[in-house]
Amino acid sequence: MFRLISPSKLGRLVTITVAVQILTLALSYVLWISDGCDPLVPFISDTDTNPASSWAFTAGFTITGILMTPLSIQFYLLRDKWSRENPDSGIEKLNLISTISALLSGICLIWISHTPWHISMELHMIQARVIFGGTITWAILSTIIARRMSEVDVGFSGLYSSRRNWTIFSLASLLALSVSVFSYAGFSLSIPAGHMGVVLECSDLGAPSLSIAAFFEWIMVIGFAGVSYTGVEEALQMDGERQQ
Repeated sequence: MFRLISPSKLGRLVTITVAVQILTLALSYVLWISDGCDPLVPFISDTDTNPASSWAFTAGFTITGILMTPLSIQFYLLRDKWSRENPDSGIEKLNLISTISALLSGICLIWISHTPWHISMELHMIQARVIFGGTITWAILSTIIARRMSEVDVGFSGLYSSRRNWTIFSLASLLALSVSVFSYAGFSLSIPAGHMGVVLECSDLGAPSLSIAAFFEWIMVIGFAGVSYTGVEEALQMDGERQQ
């Protein structure tokens, strides 16, 4: 049903997907500021509540989610082909679970880009948890896959090292985000409804703990983009193996 594209084309697809994601983050933030909103610091989803930046958020993350679907499937096929050639690697189940996690994240990313949190808070939070949970699962499993690949072929050592570093960076950012939200909201780890009015006003976000949490959310997402970009190195290594 799905045809495996060449590793070089797969690497280009990774680059395009990451570029769209980073451009979406940057443009949403710039437009948020240009409309006179508080630059220190909105959550990423806050930019979807402001008409000036909402269109960039919706368009950019819709495209990112759409691109994640073929990207996830292509990496599944590429790794599956490699695992059949290297049956002792034991990455088959890891490959399947990481692919499902990435697909779920991509689908919910498309969905959340059309579900501003000030219109449907509960649904938005469910979508966000699926996106972050799926992305975390994908990043960790992809790092384990890279480690097992490096144990079979030392050529993957660089991939494992860079992917591990980006994953640790992302998880550390997630921990810092959680601590910041906890310091504001306690064990519920939820943002009070009263915050909605502040965000819709947008000129003064007010709560330092939430601004710090929002900062680490942006950093975490950039970290996950870094994990994604290591796919270029993985594809090129696969291509190098095929040409040998």
